[in-house]
Amino acid sequence: MIFSVSGRALALPAESVRRFLPLPRLDRPPAAPAVVAGLFRYQGRAVPVLRLDLLFGFEAAPPELYAPLLLTDWDDRPLALLAERVFNILPVPDAERTPTDTGLTFNGCAVATIPHGTGTATVIDPTRLLTEAEGRLLAAFQAMADERLARLGAPDSETGEEAR
Repeated sequence: MIFSVSGRALALPAESVRRFLPLPRLDRPPAAPAVVAGLFRYQGRAVPVLRLDLLFGFEAAPPELYAPLLLTDWDDRPLALLAERVFNILPVPDAERTPTDTGLTFNGCAVATIPHGTGTATVIDPTRLLTEAEGRLLAAFQAMADERLARLGAPDSETGEEAR
């Protein structure tokens, strides 16, 4: 699945994307790290939204009104990645994949390069987006948000109904 962030073509293995979602209203607690655009409630869980532009050190690209979210999982928890645009979902034969030197990428998250249009897209492994320490912090932040949302009876972003 090929998408863009800050004008750069990135890709995720299609099986790692559970769903595409329109950008809902995000809650932005004051304690949220800068790379977390905010949280929304989806199927009874608080889902953090990561800004890959800030995580990867790209030029900051604040989300536009109809920015898509790519719902994935990180360590058995829902996680959404903010994209500018989704281009395509297509099969890429192994022969067209060029290995990437994972030592040159943060936490080895870039695993391959594939052709896209007249250029290439960098394939990222969503399980390697965060370090173990960052994952623990995000999980703790998400647990606090789940608890807070449950106390408030906040509506679910997908249905608009209160969580049960």
